[in-house]
Amino acid sequence: MSPDRSVMIEAMKRLIGNVEAKTCTMADSIMELPSAYYLDEEYWKREVDRLFHKSPIVLALSCEIAEPNSYVALDNVPGFRIVVTRDGKGQPHAFYNACSHRGAPVVSGRGKAPRFSCPYHSWTYTTEGKLVGVTSERLFGECAKGEMGLTPIRVEERHGLIFGVLDPDAPFDLDDFLGDYGAELEQVGLAHMHHMWSHDFKGPNWKFCKDGFIENYHFASVHNESLPTFMGDINVTDMWGMHSRILLPDVEIHRQRTLPEEEWNPPAAFATVYYMFPNTMISTCWGDWPLITRLYPGLRPDESTAVQTLLSRNVPTPETIAEAKSWEASYKRITQEEDYVLDYGIQHAAENGHGRIYRLGRNEAALQHFHQSVARLVDPPVGLTSRASQKRMEEMA
Repeated sequence: MSPDRSVMIEAMKRLIGNVEAKTCTMADSIMELPSAYYLDEEYWKREVDRLFHKSPIVLALSCEIAEPNSYVALDNVPGFRIVVTRDGKGQPHAFYNACSHRGAPVVSGRGKAPRFSCPYHSWTYTTEGKLVGVTSERLFGECAKGEMGLTPIRVEERHGLIFGVLDPDAPFDLDDFLGDYGAELEQVGLAHMHHMWSHDFKGPNWKFCKDGFIENYHFASVHNESLPTFMGDINVTDMWGMHSRILLPDVEIHRQRTLPEEEWNPPAAFATVYYMFPNTMISTCWGDWPLITRLYPGLRPDESTAVQTLLSRNVPTPETIAEAKSWEASYKRITQEEDYVLDYGIQHAAENGHGRIYRLGRNEAALQHFHQSVARLVDPPVGLTSRASQKRMEEMA
């Protein structure tokens, strides 16, 4: 399944309009944020609880566990180890990755198996989370195995993504969470793609990292060699509730706009990036190689983990796998060696009081929208801003 060409053509027409006008989607005004909004520990704790424990987050991609009895372990959700499985009947599940005996992780990495055994004492579980084997049960003592399975997490599978809510008492209404954004995700076609690789890496505060994914204002300065053909001062940004999408033009759009419409090739003319609140980005998703990036807070405000996954619309072959490997090196350079070097520097300034107020420009509309969405769900840190900034934060909330 490929994105609807009529959708891509309409998006390209809008982007050509901004290219010709040399403009981008604009916010109403400049926004100010206090640096403590990133690093204040009490605020950060509320943020993690509200955004990552009580709200839906993406736990896995459908294609990561495409086959029955497959699984993938996720160690990066703040405070939790999780395993996501697809049982023998094809239904997805998620569990806390902790053996009911002594709490050891029962599985790591990704793979395919109808059962997995805890490496500590070999207690055995199915992909449905059922405890089916207790080592030396006669000596251990009689166990009510039916009541001692892995602790489940509520999940729903939509649009090629597996969503979950970690707090068992929090509401889980995925229709309300996604709204009309769900239709946008569906036409991307993630459910029909193939998993090529995944890797994770450490970074500073997750919002410092997130900020770099939500604007192209920095492209000409930071990515002038790695992304030399992207136009850093032009975009089209759309919002759906807390979520957004940004279209980023390549210089190729200049050539294509002189061609008849039926000859346009939108994936070559611009990149499309979906930003799903709070932490998931789907980049170049209308082309053949979508990159999924999920950002998770660490165990304290000044650290995070990014999980990057490359998908392909094409069936894996030796040639496809080799090309996927080359993309891995490119994305590592762009994210870790360019963006994250600056993100660590920004965090250092904030820690030492040299960046007390951050200013988000009118040309950073998607970035402003993200922070407005955070503020609506998490109480702003009172007393940590100037009067003008505090008033702005109150308006956002």
